[in-house]
Amino acid sequence: MKKMYTPFQIAGMEIKNRTFMAPMSLGYESQDGTVNEKMAGYWLRRAKGGVGCIIVDATSVDPNVPYLGNTLCFRDEESIKKYKSFTDQIHAYGCKIIPQITHPGPESVSAFYGIPPVASSVYPNAMAQMTRELAKEELPGIVALYAKAGKAAKDAGFDGIELHCAHAYMLLGSFLSPLRNKRTDEYGGSLLNRARLLFEVLDAIKETCGREFPIILRMSGSERDPQGNTVEDMKRLIPYLEQHGVDCFEISGGTQYERCNKIIPCHGEEEFTNLKEAREIKAVATKPVITVGKILDAKLAEDVLEAEEVDGVVIGRALLADPDFVEKAKEGRYEEIAPCAACGVGCVGEQTKRRPASCVINPLAGRELEFEEQPAKEAKKILVVGAGIAGLAAARILAKRGHHVLVAEKEQKAGGQLNLACRAPFKQEISKWIVYLKAECDRYGVEIRYETLADQAMIKETDPDVVILATGAKPVLLPVDGKEEMIAANDILSGKISIPGGNVAVIGGGMVGIETAEYLLHHSRGAAKVTLIEMAESIGQGMVPNNLVPTLKRLQQERVQVVTGAKVKSLEQDTVTVETAAGEVQHPGFTHVVCAVGSKAWNPLYEEIKDTYETYVIGDAREVAQALEAVRAAYELGYQL
Repeated sequence: MKKMYTPFQIAGMEIKNRTFMAPMSLGYESQDGTVNEKMAGYWLRRAKGGVGCIIVDATSVDPNVPYLGNTLCFRDEESIKKYKSFTDQIHAYGCKIIPQITHPGPESVSAFYGIPPVASSVYPNAMAQMTRELAKEELPGIVALYAKAGKAAKDAGFDGIELHCAHAYMLLGSFLSPLRNKRTDEYGGSLLNRARLLFEVLDAIKETCGREFPIILRMSGSERDPQGNTVEDMKRLIPYLEQHGVDCFEISGGTQYERCNKIIPCHGEEEFTNLKEAREIKAVATKPVITVGKILDAKLAEDVLEAEEVDGVVIGRALLADPDFVEKAKEGRYEEIAPCAACGVGCVGEQTKRRPASCVINPLAGRELEFEEQPAKEAKKILVVGAGIAGLAAARILAKRGHHVLVAEKEQKAGGQLNLACRAPFKQEISKWIVYLKAECDRYGVEIRYETLADQAMIKETDPDVVILATGAKPVLLPVDGKEEMIAANDILSGKISIPGGNVAVIGGGMVGIETAEYLLHHSRGAAKVTLIEMAESIGQGMVPNNLVPTLKRLQQERVQVVTGAKVKSLEQDTVTVETAAGEVQHPGFTHVVCAVGSKAWNPLYEEIKDTYETYVIGDAREVAQALEAVRAAYELGYQL
């Protein structure tokens, strides 16, 4: 048996394997701070899927200091009873469970209630609200709150706790990091002084809960900032932390404000983002070391543990994508694991829009109780037109439920617009979705006919009971003078048109426009310059921050000129004329103009067949959106029919 699936001891807690589920604030929380049915269903499904230990989302030590809106907490004895019922259910699967205990501190949303968030020092938090420096006299009360929360966790049946002290974030993180801590008393200045509050919290929890009650410490192996803590700082701190009661170190990295793409690494970040620092810390620690950060590939995780580079792996988004990640890997069913492509669209992106998190490849995340996978009452012949992500996702679910599914695809291969999306720099990971869905369709007996145009004659010949149109969208060109001289961004990304150099204008500063700009520069074979022209006041609107931050940095390094607040009026020879708040402005000297202003739904068959066949339209063919919405619609229809 591979080491990943061997038992693992942390103080008094024995875990059946070396996999942990990372805490991820996903917007499922209850107003009363307890675990509701939605959250319970979500975690229970992962416990059933074989994960060894679940680390519950941020749990505030103070019920009056919420983290993100509705925040988990131990409010009273009644809430502890509710938690005990939940932990009993998790334990029934042989899974351990611990809460991530924290005082939100500077990251509290208390400012919205007229209470300034507290911190080690005065500085603007992530929401640009000024924090209040805690007085030294207030700190014993903070320490007591941590001890009380630890005791409540133990009474509620949790198997231990995790303390959040990473990312120069929340209260303990703000004290530990020189980026935030500017104090001039004994809680500031030196590394050990900055760690003093953490030491006191550890001592208090151990005294209250006992030495055998495990404490895992989440810490940044490196804050990856010239002003922040380094891995050498953390290595020096390890013996002190062990002395004060840390039983296991979880190594993360980066900081929340400056390096958000290092905390939740998305496109362009390496897998096992924090492994280097974790290895260094393991070399000096006597307690177990586990690591988190873009752990997506089960085989790689097995290899890292076999090599004893770390003692355990903390998996987040990959368990959103597939709750059976651990069990499938244990059985060697790697190709059946629904892959996380590190896009951040459903998990991070939906949260930034104040919506419950989801997952592109698994829209059932957070909706486990809404869908019961049962065989179809009647097996039907279903024709799916289009083998993009929506068409393949629908075909997979329908065939899995027992329907006979044929997919007609007019191109030579599946994937639709994802074939273009994965060609942009740093986005190759997107291709994993299509590889997976094609393999799943094969496994469930879906027939895919390539280079097949679905018209009325073809549909009549196949004689389906149901037709699903997933024909996607077509790019649009700006309706301005000179539009015939524009090049569609899709023709660049597909390789149909090559621009090896020159001075290129890309009209449209959304995700496709930015990707096209990067693609042009990456594939240039001579002097190349790109100007992005966007009507809005900023580029990259709607992009996940964890992708946008490094992308903007790359554009700056490539010296891409960005023109915002500029509505294109006309294109004449080499000049683009735009309308701005200050009037019309001409931008001359372009050798090529590329248009990336969006797409429109394309479903010409619907009107032709809707009165003859039971017909549904999904994905971009219905309404242009992201892959998240396309797969969600496919799943909902797949469970409905």
